[in-house]
Amino acid sequence: MDEVFPDGAVVVGVDGTGTAGHALMWAGEEAAGRRLPVHVLYAFSPRISARSYELLPTAELVAAGEKITATAEAELRAACPGVAVTTEVQLDEPAVALVESSRRASMTVLGARGLGRVSGRLLGSVSQKVAAHAAGPVVVVREGAARTDGPVVVGVDPEHDAAVPLELAFAHAAAHGVGVRIVHAAHERRHAALADPRLQDLLGEAERLGLEAARELGARWAASHPEVPVEIRTLMGRPVDELVREAADGSLLVVGARGHHGLAGVRLGSVARGVLHEAPLVAIARRRGVPGGA
Repeated sequence: MDEVFPDGAVVVGVDGTGTAGHALMWAGEEAAGRRLPVHVLYAFSPRISARSYELLPTAELVAAGEKITATAEAELRAACPGVAVTTEVQLDEPAVALVESSRRASMTVLGARGLGRVSGRLLGSVSQKVAAHAAGPVVVVREGAARTDGPVVVGVDPEHDAAVPLELAFAHAAAHGVGVRIVHAAHERRHAALADPRLQDLLGEAERLGLEAARELGARWAASHPEVPVEIRTLMGRPVDELVREAADGSLLVVGARGHHGLAGVRLGSVARGVLHEAPLVAIARRRGVPGGA
């Protein structure tokens, strides 16, 4: 039975596959840690069948969706008995339904294929669309991703709104009794072709100041959250590579939706896009109620 879900619930998209099952369990554990309800959402568009060129029967679609959500609800209640669960079946494009639900959710959780030589570079279209357009935080759980007791790794950029990913990282860490590893990676650049070599020195100074600002930012957040163990790491290297490496022993990797110097119409920055393709468990942080923005 479809139910209206309460504001602030953890919304999780399901489709009856193993990939969605990983996301379902992660959502339940997150909701239990934060004492939030879970809303299980199944969406399928009644488009023309590629084989029959006929509209798929609406009643059959709804019945199939209700079976999937009922199974997911039972699994979730068994694994997380203290969590309140609601379910919903929508005849709509999955990405559209999830983005719309994200306007009222504390976060939106969905699954994706496992990492590998090929699939690690490919994120499903639903995951990409929701990550780019949701009106709040989005967590993408890769098939095979395992929750660990490692720290929450959060990538920060002092020139952007670092408070957004930091808030999500510390909330997750406090709910699950783990620490936070604050990481700022500056991509060291060398421009031999610059007309004025002094510009290279200016770029180097800017990178140094960025690393210093990140250390100061981390120290402030550590001081304001004494109950959470905090590490601060400032690194020189390609941000995506450094963040994925630092997250290897972590429980979650958190990044902002957009980096600085981005175009207004670009809803996911290069770092967010990169870690989504490379890391098994990623949270894209954006302020709730701001569709596609950071």
